[in-house]
Amino acid sequence: MNKPRYFDQAKNHVTRNMHAHHWNLRTNCSRKTCILFFIGLCIASSSALAQNSIELSFTGGPSVNWLSSGTNEVTKGGSKAGFDFGLTADLFFDAQNRYAITTGLLLSNTGGELDYHTSGPFSFGGETLNAGSSIRYRIQYLEVPCAVKLRTSQFRRWTYWGQFGLSGFINIGAKGDSSDGQLDKTNINDEVKLFNLAMNIGAGADFDLGSGNAFSIGLIYKDGFVDVTKNDYGNNTTVNSVLLKLGLIF
Repeated sequence: MNKPRYFDQAKNHVTRNMHAHHWNLRTNCSRKTCILFFIGLCIASSSALAQNSIELSFTGGPSVNWLSSGTNEVTKGGSKAGFDFGLTADLFFDAQNRYAITTGLLLSNTGGELDYHTSGPFSFGGETLNAGSSIRYRIQYLEVPCAVKLRTSQFRRWTYWGQFGLSGFINIGAKGDSSDGQLDKTNINDEVKLFNLAMNIGAGADFDLGSGNAFSIGLIYKDGFVDVTKNDYGNNTTVNSVLLKLGLIF
C-alpha cells in the first residue's frame, strides 16, 4: 500500500529540523570556543603591551570576498572585490621580537552575492523580489583583529612571519543590488547583523628599509563562522575573504 504524500513530507520536515538542530549545536560550541580564545588573546595583548616593544604599521590592500550559505534555498553567487586599510600594532612579548600579539583597527569593505531559490516572491530591503533573484551585498565593517604572530630572525634583510587568531567586526554600512534592478545600492542594514566574527590566518614577509622602517607583504585568509544575515532564508550565511596585505612598518 502506498504511503500518503503528507507522511513523506512530514518525515522530510523532521529530518531537516534534526539536521539543522545538530548544525546549530556544533556552531554554538565553535562560537563559544572561539570567543573564549578571542578574550584570551586580548588579555595576552594587554600583558604584552605592558612589558615589551611595539611595532606600528599602516596597512592596506585588495581583497576577494564571497558569501557562503548553509541551506539549499540560498546558494553562493559571485564574489566581490574589496579593499581593507587601517593601522595595526604588533605587541612583542619576548626580547628578540619574534613572538607577538597583533591587533589594530581596520576598515574592511567586503560582501558577495547570494542566489535566492525561494518557492515564491520574498521581501528584502523593503522590496518584494521574485524567486530566483540574486542579491549582491556590499558590507563595510570596522575590524579589530587579534592574533598570535610568529616571526623568524632576519635573513638578508628579509623576515618571515605567520599568524593565527580571530577578527571581530562591527557593521557600519550595508548596501545591496538585486538582479532585477529593484535594489540599486539600496540601504540593507536591516538585513545584515551588527556583529561578525571570523578566523584570521596568514603568512608573509617584511623587508628591512633601514632606520627602523620596513615594508610588509602577506596573504590573509578570513573564514567567517557567524551568520551575518537576519532573514529566514540564508541561515548560517558567512563572509569569507582573501586579502593581499601591504604595509609600512615604522
